[in-house]
Amino acid sequence: MHEVNPFAVLVAGIVPMVIGALWYGPIFGRRWMALMEKTEEELREGFNPLRTYGVSFVLALVTAFVLAQLVTEIAPGDVSSMEGSAGSGMVGVHLGLMALVAFVLPAAHQSVAFEKRKAGLAWLNIAYNGVALIAQAVVVAVWR
Repeated sequence: MHEVNPFAVLVAGIVPMVIGALWYGPIFGRRWMALMEKTEEELREGFNPLRTYGVSFVLALVTAFVLAQLVTEIAPGDVSSMEGSAGSGMVGVHLGLMALVAFVLPAAHQSVAFEKRKAGLAWLNIAYNGVALIAQAVVVAVWR
């Protein structure tokens, strides 16, 4: 295991929560609910925010920690001393895109192909996960 910046992991763990609040709120909230074929009232029914957001935050921290480990593995040197934070940021963008293609796309495809989920909903979620992964990877890459 590589040593990671715990502050970067914490901030990167918060990033998907902020992006998700915007993504599934003012940006694409209405579209998401339409694709889910649910009303706001139906979504709130039986909703436990502590469990939902708590587990999501813990998993976001795990993702941030793993991304930090992978950043160190991919670019073990101090790229910031040679290229500035832009070089480190590009390492994060690269890693986030690789994670999106390798892990998110296959899982999303399975939900569409085998669970008969709507492709539009899958693409909306894929795009969110891509933005969140890239942002997390950039945070841990720049602040390592």
